[in-house]
Amino acid sequence: MNHDEKYRAWKERPCPMEVSADFSTDVMRRIYQQAEQRQTVRPNWFGALEFLPRSVRFALLAAAAIIGLGRFWLLFSIVLNP
Repeated sequence: MNHDEKYRAWKERPCPMEVSADFSTDVMRRIYQQAEQRQTVRPNWFGALEFLPRSVRFALLAAAAIIGLGRFWLLFSIVLNP
């Protein structure tokens, strides 16, 4: 018996596993439950910014931009200086 015949014989043998009729429904229910739990656990930090006044949001944006530009300046000064 060569490998192809062994494979065909293995493939044609009956599978001893019994699966209930509502197996797929149960799996999908578990997936949806886990997805709901992950959504409730994750905090939405951008939603908290909506409660701040507009001037405070602009100030935070300006501070973040200055910090980001400062990081680029620091990186380039370290790389380009001998």
